[in-house]
Amino acid sequence: MMMPCEVIVRYYLPAMRYRIAKELMENYSWTQVEVSGKLNITQAAVSKYMGGKLDDRAKKFSESSEIKNAAKRIAKKIAEGEIKSTGSIYEFCFVCGMLRKEGKLCKLHFNMKKMEECKCDVCR
Repeated sequence: MMMPCEVIVRYYLPAMRYRIAKELMENYSWTQVEVSGKLNITQAAVSKYMGGKLDDRAKKFSESSEIKNAAKRIAKKIAEGEIKSTGSIYEFCFVCGMLRKEGKLCKLHFNMKKMEECKCDVCR
């Protein structure tokens, strides 16, 4: 069984990085190199995200309003110099914590393996 933190690494982080990269490039005219520097990922990863090469679950997750809104907020803070690359760690973790508390990561986790909803409270 995949652990909740594995779900975060495989689907949440790529979805957030994709959305932030998209925001920075489309709304702030940043290059892939600039985005990669701020997100501490390779330019090749940014290229992959912008080319739509995300796992289907990560793509679906990236369409959620929570991810879109958080990415927009984080991208704006990055573009305006309000947060540096390490500051985005706090932002990523904050959003992840909210998704966990609200049970949205649990829902994704359960749907992945067609697990019946259990009574665990690991994410909360």
